[in-house]
Amino acid sequence: MEERRAIRRMRPVTNEEAEEWTALARRYGFVNEQGDFALGRFVFGKFGLERVGAARLYVRFITPVPAGLYTEDLQRKTPPILFDRTAEGQVILPGRWWQGNFERLSEDPQAPADVRQHAARLARHARFSDALLPASVETIAILAPDERGELAPHEAVPPGTEAVILVAGAPEQQEE
Repeated sequence: MEERRAIRRMRPVTNEEAEEWTALARRYGFVNEQGDFALGRFVFGKFGLERVGAARLYVRFITPVPAGLYTEDLQRKTPPILFDRTAEGQVILPGRWWQGNFERLSEDPQAPADVRQHAARLARHARFSDALLPASVETIAILAPDERGELAPHEAVPPGTEAVILVAGAPEQQEE
């Protein structure tokens, strides 16, 4: 039942939005020479330390973020690929997704060396919380690659969506 409600909430992307999002991704350097942008790209907002010893990272998505291919218990999903949700309907962006993004960034030859080094430390040493987006968050329907590289329908959150993650065990932000 929850799956059917999620499918109804997804809406198609308009041509105007696709052009606007491509321009936004281009401004941040997330568009390749062929004019395509990578999915799930984000920028950091403010950074704060929590009293519990974790860092609070604020991010804003620049390109659509598709639902993950696997459930929380690592079972492969079947199309349409939908987000896992809490009992209250909140969209879950798993902590392991964040860790994987930092790992990929650490290996990206186009990223500056200092960014790659910091991303590698985060990927290896930090623990990331799941980010929970409100049940009312708008989702869109996109085609994104599955594990074989074939396009499959996915639920996604659109650019401009903001999320907060807690990062425990992160290396110091200021290194001397």
